Amino acid sequence: MEQDGGGYVSSNAEEYDAAPSSGLPTPDGPDVWRDTRPTSHSYVDEPHANQPIERQLSYRQPGLNPAAEETYEAAFRLIQLAADAERSGSPLQAIQLYTDAGDVLIKVGKREPDPLLKQGIRQKANEIMKRAEELDEWYYSVQESARKAALPPQLQIQRTQVPRVQEAWQGRKPTLSQAPEFTHMRYTAVSTKDPVKFSDDGFQLRVEEAGKKIRVFITITMYNEEGSELQGTLKGIARNLEFMAEQWGDRAWESVAVAVVSDGRTKASASCLDFLAGLGAFDEEIMTVTSMGVDVQLHLFEATVQLVRDDNFESFYPPIQLIYALKENNAGKLNSHLWFFNAFSEQLLPTYTVLVDVGTIPGPTSIFKLIRSMDRNPQIGGVAGEIAVDHPNYFNPVIAAQHFEYKISNIMDKSLESVLGFISVLPGAFSAYRYEAIRAEKGVGPLPEYFKSLTTSTRDLGPFKGNMYLAEDRILCFELLARRGRNWTMHYVKDAIARTDVPETLVDLIKQRRRWLNGSFFAGLFAISNFSRVWKESGHSLSRKIVLTLQFIYLSVQNVLSWFLLSNLFLTFYYVLTLTLYSKYPALLAIVLGIYLAIVGGIVVFALGNRPEKRTAAFYSFSYVFMGLVMLVVSVISIYGLVADVSVTDPRDDLASCSVSNFELVGGVVTAIGLVFASAFIHGEFSVLLSTLQYYFMLPTFVNILGIYAYSNLHDLSWGTKGLETAGHGAAKVAQGNGNLKEIVAQQKRIEAEKQRAAQEKEDVDNSFRAFRSSLLLFWLVTNAVWMYCMTYFVSSSCYLKFISYVVAVFNVVRFFGSAVFLCFRIARRLGTCGASRSGKSGRNYQAHLPAEWQAHYKRSSNATTETTTTGNGQQTYVGLNISDLSSPAATNYRNMEEVR
Repeated sequence: MEQDGGGYVSSNAEEYDAAPSSGLPTPDGPDVWRDTRPTSHSYVDEPHANQPIERQLSYRQPGLNPAAEETYEAAFRLIQLAADAERSGSPLQAIQLYTDAGDVLIKVGKREPDPLLKQGIRQKANEIMKRAEELDEWYYSVQESARKAALPPQLQIQRTQVPRVQEAWQGRKPTLSQAPEFTHMRYTAVSTKDPVKFSDDGFQLRVEEAGKKIRVFITITMYNEEGSELQGTLKGIARNLEFMAEQWGDRAWESVAVAVVSDGRTKASASCLDFLAGLGAFDEEIMTVTSMGVDVQLHLFEATVQLVRDDNFESFYPPIQLIYALKENNAGKLNSHLWFFNAFSEQLLPTYTVLVDVGTIPGPTSIFKLIRSMDRNPQIGGVAGEIAVDHPNYFNPVIAAQHFEYKISNIMDKSLESVLGFISVLPGAFSAYRYEAIRAEKGVGPLPEYFKSLTTSTRDLGPFKGNMYLAEDRILCFELLARRGRNWTMHYVKDAIARTDVPETLVDLIKQRRRWLNGSFFAGLFAISNFSRVWKESGHSLSRKIVLTLQFIYLSVQNVLSWFLLSNLFLTFYYVLTLTLYSKYPALLAIVLGIYLAIVGGIVVFALGNRPEKRTAAFYSFSYVFMGLVMLVVSVISIYGLVADVSVTDPRDDLASCSVSNFELVGGVVTAIGLVFASAFIHGEFSVLLSTLQYYFMLPTFVNILGIYAYSNLHDLSWGTKGLETAGHGAAKVAQGNGNLKEIVAQQKRIEAEKQRAAQEKEDVDNSFRAFRSSLLLFWLVTNAVWMYCMTYFVSSSCYLKFISYVVAVFNVVRFFGSAVFLCFRIARRLGTCGASRSGKSGRNYQAHLPAEWQAHYKRSSNATTETTTTGNGQQTYVGLNISDLSSPAATNYRNMEEVR
């Protein structure tokens, strides 16, 4: 056989198999290789006398096979043999030959005196070695793929059960430790790429295999948080399980499961993994060994654990059926919810699902009250609890302002929305849904819309929907309200409190609110523009539709006012300061307003070109302090003017003034501030007094810095996505071809072309998003500037301030009315329950909705003491039943309970 430009000729194709292990043909045999290509460094061409002596000699080292020549000729003969073996479908021979050729080139190249040629030989050796590695990777992937393809789905599941770590209990076993679910943890290497196919691929959760009916399914989403935060959240859930045992029966824990979904294996903190390992719910060695050779997407650990109640390890909380799902790659919080709903919930079919963020600590009865609210009213599809700042630091204005904001939002806004039936957002940090209400039916429903940003490319979403899905929880709420043929509503549960940490610095607050503001603005526009679906598709009654129409009119006006908030805040400062400084201190007025406008312009520049970080923190800090001081000065002037009965007269004579009576002045203050405090007081939230000053100090920051930064970064859709990893853990390598050199080269070209196409598409999408950002930002700034110009040049201060006072009054009166009505409904419900109890009727309205087995439990326990005791052997007992008796009739009945509808 003769090759163009050089070749290797063999008279016997089988001679290679009989050759020495080095793979080289014997020098004296009939095999000859000659390079006939003309080149400036044709060091193997005839005659040899034209080449340096170092290139003519065949160097041999002691101990090597005499046939193993370390020459250029031998190296190129090996390369030719490797190429022939690859073309003939012998990848293992080709791998060995390429490796030997690379070794020979490296050794010969070290003796090369020509530096230029020496560098070329070294580069060629590296290319040959890399080719051997590529072939080896391809061969391994083909073998692994063939092996996995030959197995049924059930046999692809890698499972390992290991004894639980008892050292976590300091030598003392928890109350329940004899059943297998307490003594063993199960690990499953999940290779399913699409969570929807979790069950179809043969994967099954342990609680499902045990035949347990899960009524309440809780998910805790986390990223890189510390173990102490997860411990706090789990303890909050354990306290709720304890209360559920008192209300629902001793074995209530068997109807509750908790799934902790961690976003990325390499992102999980060491302290979190150590905490889970101590519980017996994680084992890194088992994970590493079992998942080897499997294209793992999710590491699934399942164990039933008990948390200690005190530091002495003498008592424990009720068991938690814990599922720890550790995702191999970081794909965002929404992807974690995708696994929870489409994989786990779709298999278990719980009655209720509860969403909790790690670090959020539910109150001892908060989860129970969320569930109870939906139990009492089957029309409620979703509920929200109160998210409160955990131990607010009132000396930190950033934290104190958020505390005030959270409290007033719950007291006034969520109370009003709950009365009307539509809550614009059920926060993912702490909320619950009736699974039936959000579950997809034939691929249609609230959940598919909730996950649309995961199933649709950024290019197809576009900038509007891309920003809209930054607040996908708002989309879920609207889809729940407008679901075809259904009449689901939402409810706010005031006393279901969960505490969480909030950003402590201005930089962290800016990063957080960028997602919130952009998402809520576009999601609000989406809900308003699609409100007709409530009338055309939903099953709400006529009266409910009328009420919802009024609510959406209110939301529409609120969105318009939010759009002009930037200019209206400046106009308020401008008019109040003008009344005071225009006549006596015009220069000071010009300086203050000039600095204010310069700061606003600087915020735009910083927001467009820089991310919030330490290097930009100084500017933002100066800005928020200056604007906060201006806000306090304006507030003091306003209060002084009210107390001193100062007339509101514009010093500019060319503008017509509006008369403002004392009643209107007092009414403006009462509605702007008084109704806020009144709402807080009737709800028993007196702590808002401690954070009022800080909130008003931070108010210009909320409007200017946070608003401008949000609109300046509309192109950034990085909500909850903290950098996708490319490396896999024990992943099977992707096949690159069938071993044919031409096929591999062609596929490599296709891959490169696809990369270039993807890069070009990404650049186009990024440019379109930036253009959308610039256009909307410019439109926002221009419309606010036009509004400012019209007000300052054509409207007097008295007329403008009177107009703003009436607008604020109307909104606050509506909010106060909704807050008061919500409280009245709450009190009436409690009085109605108590009255029914005193009248001898069904005093337990809540219990009447429960299954017969649970009602029987209440009858049995009516004369018993509902307190937890500890037996002599350390086992906990609840009302009339030893919790360690796993085979009792009550336990059997409990497992067979039907869903509460």
